[in-house]
Amino acid sequence: MSLRDDKFIDFFKEEAGHVAVALLEVQGINCVKLLLMIHNVFSIMDLKSKSLNDFKNKYGYMQDDGTFVIQPGIKGNVQYLIDLLKKKCIDDAKLAKLSKRNQLLSSLDTTTDTSSTIAKATSPVPSNSSSEIITSKSSNLSINEHKTYLIDTLNSWCEKNKSKFDLSQLSLVEGQHYFISIFDDLSGALKGNIKCCCKKSLSLTIFRGKFQLSNFYRHLQDFRNGNTCNTIKERIKIHQLTSSTTPDNQQSFATPNTMLH
Repeated sequence: MSLRDDKFIDFFKEEAGHVAVALLEVQGINCVKLLLMIHNVFSIMDLKSKSLNDFKNKYGYMQDDGTFVIQPGIKGNVQYLIDLLKKKCIDDAKLAKLSKRNQLLSSLDTTTDTSSTIAKATSPVPSNSSSEIITSKSSNLSINEHKTYLIDTLNSWCEKNKSKFDLSQLSLVEGQHYFISIFDDLSGALKGNIKCCCKKSLSLTIFRGKFQLSNFYRHLQDFRNGNTCNTIKERIKIHQLTSSTTPDNQQSFATPNTMLH
């Protein structure tokens, strides 16, 4: 949350793309705090200034009344990241409050039972501690490597589960049908989120140093309860109807090259 200038721009570019960065730079937004203080980062499209004409024409649409609106894809990417940053601010505030409370309790324990506190502080941590293993292993992977692992894992899941959808092909594309966000929180712990194109956002858990997609799998298809992601269900129905009219009557599902938010 303390990122500024080049580090902030690099972070935003990696998570939302260079087009989103252009939206920030034209407004002089160079840090997270300033971004979250702005009520509506897209209101620049409402300003009447010749110096903004090139920006508006490149990244927006002119309406019949002559006003401009930002392209939906840009707005979705930026708004999603803003929502994540707001959530992180709230989580950080809760973490700080909890840390302060723990410090107070620790201080009281020290006053009432100094010997017990010293014993706890000097007791060895087991070498096979699961939390230690997870932290050390996860630190060996970069954010891009975590993303690549998740994408490859999801592609493998699609290949293995396409028959459950009665399809000959099943593919989901990161940046179009789902959006992955990985970042370090205030304590340095690695956090991950995945957002489906139906707008459902899920937190990713870490096991043995790698993020797991079990929550997202359940969202896509809950076979036990017969629940399927509405967006995926709609795409399957469309492609099944389309494939039924083909000469060889093959069913296939290659998700359309569109971005939904």
